[in-house]
Amino acid sequence: MTHQKVWDSCFLMETANVTYVSFHLPGSDEHPDPLTQSVELSNRYGYVLPGSIPGSAQDIDADEYPDYMYHTYNDSVEPPFKWKDVFIGGGGLIVVSGAMFDLLQDFNLGATRLHEVPLRQHDQTTPVEGRWYFLHIRENRNCLIAEQSTGVEASRSADRWRVNSEAKYQLSVAPTAAADLDLWRDSRARSVVFFSNRLKEAITKAGLSFKSGNDFRACKVT
Repeated sequence: MTHQKVWDSCFLMETANVTYVSFHLPGSDEHPDPLTQSVELSNRYGYVLPGSIPGSAQDIDADEYPDYMYHTYNDSVEPPFKWKDVFIGGGGLIVVSGAMFDLLQDFNLGATRLHEVPLRQHDQTTPVEGRWYFLHIRENRNCLIAEQSTGVEASRSADRWRVNSEAKYQLSVAPTAAADLDLWRDSRARSVVFFSNRLKEAITKAGLSFKSGNDFRACKVT
């Protein structure tokens, strides 16, 4: 069924959503350059959304996902309950709470994956109570209609747009591009995540929120 209402969020742009946690990747202890390994995964995660490109060499295999995360610093660390239900960790990777994970199970995520990532203290050994999940949004749908949107500007890359999240903006979308998905991105719209109305309403009703607070905006559906 075609969406009658679509919401977007630019929470990826909000520095208030960043939490000081780092990720330990499988094999990093033996990797000749762990920093390069981490940066390379972050680049593929942040800028390539290969859900519609089966077999793409740019995709991230599930066995590359972080095996745990840990407090980056030994002091001045926020307690986990202040992280809310969606936050951004090291390298721009998205993490959601156990409550958000449970809610998402009832929605159509398509090729998007969720992977449990235990949290540890700075020593990378002592466990911290709670459930957290790495969110890998792999559904890329060309839904944005830039010429009918307000508050967007072309980026230096061809066929890419940047949203001015501090200004009054409204994105125009073609909902048929997302079919019946409830969560997706459009690689041409930097740092924007799209939500179906039913998912947005469920998140709001459940009292779940982003670390900086919920920031949904209604799209113009054409």
